[in-house]
Amino acid sequence: LIAKARQEAKNSLLFDNGDLLQGNPLGDYVAKIQPLKDGETHPVYKAMNLLNYDACNVGNHEFNFGLDHLQRSLKGSKFPYVNANVYVDDKDKDPNNDKNYFTPYQIIERTFKDENGNDVKLKVGVIGFVPPQIMQWDKVNLEGKVVAKDIIETAKKFIPEIKAKGADLIVAIPHSGLGNTEAVGMEENATYLLSKVEGIDAILYGHTHVTFPGTGYDKITGVDNMKGTINGVAAVQPGFWGNHLGMIDLTLQQADGKWKVADSQSTVVPIYDKANKKSLVDADQHIIDAVKDDHDHTVAWVRSAVGTTTAPIHSFFALVQDDPSIQIVTNAQKWFVEKNIKGTELEGTPVLSAGAPFKAGGRNGASYYTNILAGTIAIKNVSDLYIYPNTLTAVKVTGA
Repeated sequence: LIAKARQEAKNSLLFDNGDLLQGNPLGDYVAKIQPLKDGETHPVYKAMNLLNYDACNVGNHEFNFGLDHLQRSLKGSKFPYVNANVYVDDKDKDPNNDKNYFTPYQIIERTFKDENGNDVKLKVGVIGFVPPQIMQWDKVNLEGKVVAKDIIETAKKFIPEIKAKGADLIVAIPHSGLGNTEAVGMEENATYLLSKVEGIDAILYGHTHVTFPGTGYDKITGVDNMKGTINGVAAVQPGFWGNHLGMIDLTLQQADGKWKVADSQSTVVPIYDKANKKSLVDADQHIIDAVKDDHDHTVAWVRSAVGTTTAPIHSFFALVQDDPSIQIVTNAQKWFVEKNIKGTELEGTPVLSAGAPFKAGGRNGASYYTNILAGTIAIKNVSDLYIYPNTLTAVKVTGA
């Protein structure tokens, strides 16, 4: 799809929104089983380096395996990374001298062709954001090392600076959903509010696994679902797991020596036809070849046996009755906590365990269920049962 889009447009830029390092067994394998070493390239970047990205942003899942793994992985990318709202925790309680943990923005200089075939040099500012909630979700990895700040306040700080440094166009890449129309501060989903920050010309957002333009936006003030604009700013969100390519076509005009967006059209292009259950594009052999070894090692690992089950484990009725797929997880959590409090002052404390049905249909489709047959259990079944390598937390509570 990217190759086709580039053939159709004389002038193009390619960006990514993050959430690349965690979310499937290959990410787990490279982080935990055969950990990435210094100087090695993460398989996701072996693939992405073939696509000539112009700039990328980090998502919340980039932090799941800790900052060392994140930094080691990013070194393998041949394109720049931006994030403006994660700062080094200097512990001095003075926010005015905080230093960005990542490069907050980039100004990319490109030579494009105008409609008369003339060369035109443009400076494109690119800025990235991540939900400040990473400080809760990955507290174990991040506390005392970094702090995350409000997306909108950060944008208001940096957008004028990018403009002052000569950017003709500013593209924001928030790893953030559309969100509410009224600000309360520290929003996880701040894209709507970001569209009101002056100076942003296009927003490439993603986090909530839906498409924009798409369905369900008709009653939101300021959203044009046909053109794909939010409060007049061109925007796109391309689903999840690489299932769409999000495209914004901008028509630029120059007036008084300054460039402005005269018109725009956003579209999301699918890679798969759900109705007829068929792929709409061919696999790219270069990508397949680049990650073949990593893929093969991961497949061998996920097929390795870890135990047996005498009964099937499924999640078909997880939302309406006691369920084996959740029961086995809550049993495991209870066992693990009881084992870890043995020999401490907490030994003998009653342990309650809570679990959630990860795979019970919903937004990921009518086939999104766990179904493990009786017999041998492999790593792939464990991953199916509990899709994230999550952090277990025990909380001591009183009757009050």
